[in-house]
Amino acid sequence: MSLTGFLGGELVSAIGRLSAAHVLGPWAGRRPSEVRPPRKFVPVLYGDDHVHGHAEMCLLMEGSCCFSFGHAAAELQAGDLVVCPAGMPHAESYARRSAGYRLAWWSLHEREPSLHATRYARGEGFVFERQVSLATLPGEARARLGRLRAAAGAKTPPALDGLREAMLTISLALYRRVLESGEAQVDTRAQLVGRAADFVRANSLRSLSLAEVAQAVHVSPNYLTALFRAESGMPLGQFILSERMQLAQERLRRAGATVKGVALELGFADPFSFSRAFKRVTGRTPRGVLAGAAKR
Repeated sequence: MSLTGFLGGELVSAIGRLSAAHVLGPWAGRRPSEVRPPRKFVPVLYGDDHVHGHAEMCLLMEGSCCFSFGHAAAELQAGDLVVCPAGMPHAESYARRSAGYRLAWWSLHEREPSLHATRYARGEGFVFERQVSLATLPGEARARLGRLRAAAGAKTPPALDGLREAMLTISLALYRRVLESGEAQVDTRAQLVGRAADFVRANSLRSLSLAEVAQAVHVSPNYLTALFRAESGMPLGQFILSERMQLAQERLRRAGATVKGVALELGFADPFSFSRAFKRVTGRTPRGVLAGAAKR
């Protein structure tokens, strides 16, 4: 489906169907595990301690999925909207491996807000379908973004009409932008992958987990790893190790460098694990690089 079809058709229709009974969140009697059938959360790449410093809203547009909210999991049904306040641990995964689903996420970060759509299907795994930035919305839609942030931090469930109106205003503003500028100018998935790569390069001196990189760009590890491979042709874990070994080569060529010193500098527990990783990536041994540098 095109981005215009998603924003102007599928998403608008899903928001229009939203009912008060489907709005779930941190409020007593409205937590997912209090309203929907309980489930055991089975992690896929990351556990249910995934947390952000900003609020998020998650709308299940199709299918059913397992959603952990505050370490209590339940099976969501199509049409459910989960409001996740800042600091609330949450995660999603399939309820059954054979059952697919699609989600729309409003990430309400103060500087880098976004709307993204994701899906899971057994044959293709987790797919990051599209992402659009909410950072430069026009005035009316920007005000509605503030209303969503306020709703996510409220002590009582938000009024349904106000919630739907805010989401529809934002969605239609994005739809108009796509019509005016074209999909290629609005879809920000490539920029997200670029931000993830920049974060890895800036932190190559230490061991990085997939979850850390995903947290830095405000998406889940499942979808970032799939998107990163689709956009770059390289698995994210391999890219992290490759960048660290590139930095290691530069450090080994410095005057007075030692294998042990570089290994410790890059956060490896010992020179042996460093040497194995280095040879696996570069095809050379660290000592071979040292010897080559000494001859120059």
